[in-house]
Amino acid sequence: MSQQEKYGLVTNFFVFKWGNKYSSKYVNRLYNSICKFYKNKFAFTCITDDSKEINKNIKIIDYNTFDTFDYPKDRVFTREKLVLFKKFNKGLNVWLDLDILIHNDITKIIEEETTKPVFIWNYWTYTKELMKYQYGRGGQCFVNSSFVKWKDNQGEHIYDSLVDKSKYAFYTYKSLDKYLFYQHYRKNHLSFWKEGLFYNYNLNKTYNESAACCIFNTSHLKDNSAYELHEANDWVRQIWSSYELNKVTNN
Repeated sequence: MSQQEKYGLVTNFFVFKWGNKYSSKYVNRLYNSICKFYKNKFAFTCITDDSKEINKNIKIIDYNTFDTFDYPKDRVFTREKLVLFKKFNKGLNVWLDLDILIHNDITKIIEEETTKPVFIWNYWTYTKELMKYQYGRGGQCFVNSSFVKWKDNQGEHIYDSLVDKSKYAFYTYKSLDKYLFYQHYRKNHLSFWKEGLFYNYNLNKTYNESAACCIFNTSHLKDNSAYELHEANDWVRQIWSSYELNKVTNN
């Protein structure tokens, strides 16, 4: 029996939705996938500037008052995620990007004990040769923040560090992932999910049945061959559409 079950604790899931890139359908279907593939008590919160048509079981936080950093949004892009480390520093917490497809049970991996925040490592692009240049050239990044778990205040020092060095960080880094890779990975502040749990759809469009989650991760891609969830066909559409509220059934 997990601590969540034993003590009746609630795991907190968080997503962000602002602007018009993703519709409420992305929020609702992701919520429904958690209903299917997470077996213990949870709360689901969306930080958004538009809550229309979002499932009423989802808690809402106003995005317009959430970001504590007074810098352009194209610098340390998605830095709002680190605010979660500061504002939600009790219990077991998970943030999720909207462009992910969960298709296997995630209960066990969420509830494994860890001492640091857990991020995705881009095993699909990582090589030792590329790692030789990680600090000298600044072009590589193997940290992915699409699915992150932390417990209590494990990530609070990462937020505090960005506050302390904000002038330099916002000048240097365009994305949160690169900031984390170059400033916190090298200081051993991060841990990572096991290889094989996550994979990237836009590399080869292949279904990995044994993995927990497929990420789409298109924000940095300019190639027309990169698909969002609503653009993909075949197995993606079949699984994703099954997460409509009236279709979801627990295993």
